[in-house]
Amino acid sequence: MEVVNNKYKHGEDDNAAVTALAACGSSILEMVLYAAVELDIFQILSRAGNGARLSTSDIVSRLPTPAADGAAVVLDSMLKLLATHSLLICENIGGPERRYGIAPAGKFFAKDDGGGAARRFVNTCCSVPKEHQRCQGNKFNEAMRSHSAVLMKKVVKTYGGFEGLSCLVDVGGGTGTALATIISEYPFIRGINFDLPHIVNTAPYYKGIEHIGGDMFVQVPQGDAILLKFILHNWSDEECEKLLKCCYKSLPNKGKLIVMDSIMPNTPQTDIHAIYASQMDFVMTAMFGGKERTHDEFQDLALNSGFGEFKVVSYVYGMWIMEFIK
Repeated sequence: MEVVNNKYKHGEDDNAAVTALAACGSSILEMVLYAAVELDIFQILSRAGNGARLSTSDIVSRLPTPAADGAAVVLDSMLKLLATHSLLICENIGGPERRYGIAPAGKFFAKDDGGGAARRFVNTCCSVPKEHQRCQGNKFNEAMRSHSAVLMKKVVKTYGGFEGLSCLVDVGGGTGTALATIISEYPFIRGINFDLPHIVNTAPYYKGIEHIGGDMFVQVPQGDAILLKFILHNWSDEECEKLLKCCYKSLPNKGKLIVMDSIMPNTPQTDIHAIYASQMDFVMTAMFGGKERTHDEFQDLALNSGFGEFKVVSYVYGMWIMEFIK
C-alpha cells in the first residue's frame, strides 16, 4: 500500500487477496438479499417515490412486521452492504446517520417495478436452511483463525511498528499463534499472550511468550506496546472505551496501542475493499453484536479513551493497522 494525494492506493497483492476473501464471503450477500426481499426493503424504498431517501429508522417503521430491539443496527449494516453492490443509493447526511434510496438495479426486486421475477429468483435460490445458519458462527471463527495466520505472516514483513519494542502484550490473543509469528521475526521482544483463563490454559508453549489469563475489561498486563487484533469490532463503543482505558493505563508515556481491524468508508463504496469491509460489518453486527468502524469512529474511540494521537499506518489483506499513541 502507498499514499497518493493523501489517499491510500492498494497494491496488486492486497487487491488479489481481498478479491479472494470477498469471494469467500459471497454467501453473505445472498443471505442479506434474501432477508431484504422478505422484509420488503426494496418495496418500501420504491413506494417512497423517485429520489426519496429514508433513514434506517424510517424503514424500520414501515416493515411488514414489528421489529425487535436492535433491529435498526442490523438493518443499517444490511443496507450498507446492498449499497456497495449498487442495489441501493446511500447518502451521508452528517455524522453516523445515513439515508437510503432505491438504485436502478434495486428496482428489479420491488413488486411495483416489475421485480416479481427477480424476487421469485431470490426466494428460490437464496433461501438459507436453518441448520446452515446455526453452524455459521463456528465456521466463521475457524475461518478467522486461518485468515489470521496468513495475515500475520504478511504483517511482520510489511509493518515496521514492532521494531524497538521490548515487551508486546497481545490482548485477546487466543492461544498465542499471532504473537508467536511476531516473536519469530522479532526474537528480542518479550511476548505476553493475554486472554481468558480457560483459553490460555490450552495454549501451547512458545519460546519468548508468557501466557496470562484474566479479564481485559478489568486489567491488562503492562508492556511498552499492546496489540488488539480483530478485537474492537466485537464490541459496542461503550465496551471498547472501557477496554481502551484499561490498555491506556498499562502503557508507559508515549507507549502505543496497535489496533488491527477493518475500516469502513463513511458512505458505501463499490470497490472490492469496501465490499469486503461491508461483508465483515454485517457478520459482526448480525452474529456478534459488534460492528466495523470508520476512520473517524476509530479516532473518536482513541481520543475519548485518553490517547493523544491516532494514525492509520498500513493495510494488509483487508485489515488496517492503526496506532493509538499515549
